[in-house]
Amino acid sequence: MNDFVSYNELVKLFDLSGLGLKRPEKRQALVDAGELETISSDGKTYYSIKSLETYLSKIEQIRNDYYTIGELIEKTMGSKADNMYYGRFLNLCKSACMDILIMEIPPTLTMKYLIKKSSYEQFVQNYISIADAHLQLSYFKDSYTFTRYIIKEKYEILTFLKLHEFMYIKKDALKEIKKKLIVDGVSVTDAQKILNINTPKNFYEILREYNITSYLGRLSKQDLKSLLNEQEKIYTDLEQNYYSYEEITSLSNEIGTVKVDNKFIKTIRHNIPHIAQIKKFDGKISLFEKIQFDQYLQKIKKEKEISQILNSTSSDYYHVFLELFSLENVTFSEEAKLTKELWFKYVNWKLSNQSGNYETCIRRASNFCKTTTTLINFIKSREIFEFSEMELNLGLFSLNVPKNYRKELFIFISTANDTLVTYGKKLFDLKKIDPKLTATKSQEKEVYSIDEYISLHSFVCDYERHKKLAIKDVGTALTNKKKYRKYDSFWLFVLLHINNGWRRQDIIEFPRLSFPLFDKYNLTSIESLENLQLTYLESEKIVNYYRVQWFEHNKTKEKAEFYCSSVLTIPMAYAILICEFRCRMLHVHEEKTLIHFYTKHNTINPTVHNTFFEGFIDGFRFESRKMNRTVLTLMESVINATAFSTGDPIEIARHLRGHTTKETTNGYIVIPQQHLDFITKQLFDTGYFGYIYDQVGKLLIAESPETRTEQTQRSITIRELLGDVVKLDDMSSYLLHLSQEREDLGKYLDELPKEELQKKMNLINLGLSPAKEESYQCFFAQCIASKKECSRCAFSIPHFYSLTVICERIKRIIDNYRNALQDNEIPEGELNKLYNILIMDYIKVREAKQKFGVEIVESFLDMEFKDFDHQLKLLPDPQYI
Repeated sequence: MNDFVSYNELVKLFDLSGLGLKRPEKRQALVDAGELETISSDGKTYYSIKSLETYLSKIEQIRNDYYTIGELIEKTMGSKADNMYYGRFLNLCKSACMDILIMEIPPTLTMKYLIKKSSYEQFVQNYISIADAHLQLSYFKDSYTFTRYIIKEKYEILTFLKLHEFMYIKKDALKEIKKKLIVDGVSVTDAQKILNINTPKNFYEILREYNITSYLGRLSKQDLKSLLNEQEKIYTDLEQNYYSYEEITSLSNEIGTVKVDNKFIKTIRHNIPHIAQIKKFDGKISLFEKIQFDQYLQKIKKEKEISQILNSTSSDYYHVFLELFSLENVTFSEEAKLTKELWFKYVNWKLSNQSGNYETCIRRASNFCKTTTTLINFIKSREIFEFSEMELNLGLFSLNVPKNYRKELFIFISTANDTLVTYGKKLFDLKKIDPKLTATKSQEKEVYSIDEYISLHSFVCDYERHKKLAIKDVGTALTNKKKYRKYDSFWLFVLLHINNGWRRQDIIEFPRLSFPLFDKYNLTSIESLENLQLTYLESEKIVNYYRVQWFEHNKTKEKAEFYCSSVLTIPMAYAILICEFRCRMLHVHEEKTLIHFYTKHNTINPTVHNTFFEGFIDGFRFESRKMNRTVLTLMESVINATAFSTGDPIEIARHLRGHTTKETTNGYIVIPQQHLDFITKQLFDTGYFGYIYDQVGKLLIAESPETRTEQTQRSITIRELLGDVVKLDDMSSYLLHLSQEREDLGKYLDELPKEELQKKMNLINLGLSPAKEESYQCFFAQCIASKKECSRCAFSIPHFYSLTVICERIKRIIDNYRNALQDNEIPEGELNKLYNILIMDYIKVREAKQKFGVEIVESFLDMEFKDFDHQLKLLPDPQYI
């Protein structure tokens, strides 16, 4: 019993730290393994001192003979080991066949796996790291090249970490490598000179590309010969089939193209292999394919020649056609002389008798050029009359031939049929020829349904959504134009279509915002644009800036009036401001228009369209011509649906939109009653003002008698309108007459039935109440003051556009009145007449100022309103002269 003591007594007798014996379960494990002996007495456990001494001696011996994995990692890496490396180093030890002791009951976790010191020392004696081996050899460019060689030669590599310092090969293998290295060959320096490679970097890059390794700083003669053959082959090919950048620039300059198209150049660029960067290609990186560049150059040359022809402004369109055709590099066969003669006579006749603007006529000449090519390619070496009707149907009039070409060719054959009689040639049975010109249902002039129109209207009205996306896209354009999706331009493009029956070309040419209001917002950054919050009044000022401008239909040269409904005013203003911001940031002041899709002819690519309509109706496709027809058809339908309309609605709508042919539309859309008022407001300009228009509007909304009387009285009080410009106490009889006239008219309007007033308002809002002067409408169906000009009649209703004439007349009359004051021979009656006209116009200007805002009126006057008022105050009343 003296040999057995309690655990507490053991602790006093021996140093047990680091053995984990404090834990009862650990002591019990040693007991179970036979390492410790115990006895039990009185419920207590006593441990054998002798067995403990034996166990401690064993552990000490293990510590003397073995390393822990952590100790070896620290010896190898020179720093304390991280647990993550333990498994990797153990694998290294296993691969190197070191003696590994696995303790079932380790004193500590770090002693679970132990490596015998002698076996590790043997590893150090037998192995060397790749990094150290490379330093000993000094034959390879770097450790990486050396490692590739080792792998290639299939020598074993033991890896602790994938770093050359911790990757090992046998020293015997290193000795073998030294023996195997080639000593008969060419030094890398000489090889570099023979290959004419200027830099060692390029030389070693070539060796890497061709998987060739230099040993002992030398290259085998066979490898060098192989490289020389490859170099000659590649260089010859490049010299024959490629241009340098200097060469393509020179060739471009020869035809007057200042800058080569970089986008195209990228598609034909070819990187020069390192091995061929010699002689004329020394120092160059890229070349460009000759065949493709020559074709591109020919295309550019032809386009320039075509452009010169089209821009010649010649009205001899047949001559233009002949010049264009000469560039096509196709000719009629000698066996088709008669067809050639008849065709050119036909083209001459058509182009000499056509009508339309210059652009249209030139386009027809160009189309005839393409149609001629189609005809030549079809007939080849035969005359046209040698073909059967079936052959014509299958070839010349197949659906693969554009419709406008088929149309011209059919007319040509029809007219040539009579001429062929005089030549004694076979005639065609025209009834058997089908040019397939009749439109199928899908080919008829399509329009959007009323639901599609309203959905689209609602979609583009969401200015919070489109403003955010448009600004984000413009921000992208400022940093990376390639990723720019032209969102702002397309938004404005669609908005302009919604209210105006304009053609695509008219909308594309929508002008820049040269208006001081833009500068007021200090939009100098994307952040300032994001923070912009427009009021309706501010938006209306921007829109009104365009309403006062003169627009012209590109095709017909008819006047085109810009209209924007109240619902679209804020979205339109945002779209205009964002586009103007983008123009100023990207183009400064070079461009004259707001909409830019940055493509040839400013066309819209599918990506732009699909980006804008993401989240809209699936499969929806916005088409400019279809929307143009929709707007015109809706206008006609609104007029038809209005019970009080008179005249031909098609004629009226065509006039309003500047079309000149009856074929403008050919449909009718049934507009549900609940949508009629909305559609009317979107398509018909209600930019009318003045006493009558205001009074009718107020009477229709059924204001209380007190309010109506008060407003009527205010409207007929000239002092309210004129301020202190004239002295009413001594006003001329003309002004008293005007006041009485308005008072009588106010009573007349007040007595009219509401149905009659609504009828009058419908006619006015639809632009169907005629007048003798442009930009005016008459309240009465039949003029009751035939000798009086509309501008001086109390019963006329001026439109916004009349302000141009009114303001110009005011400025002219002010000058005339001042001059008349200096001429003593001018009768007093003439002075009174000038003054009365001035007052009448001034009243209208004040009414317009109240409705449209002072900035718009100032834009017509070309001066500030306060200065205008001041000028009038300085004019003396003719009664006091």
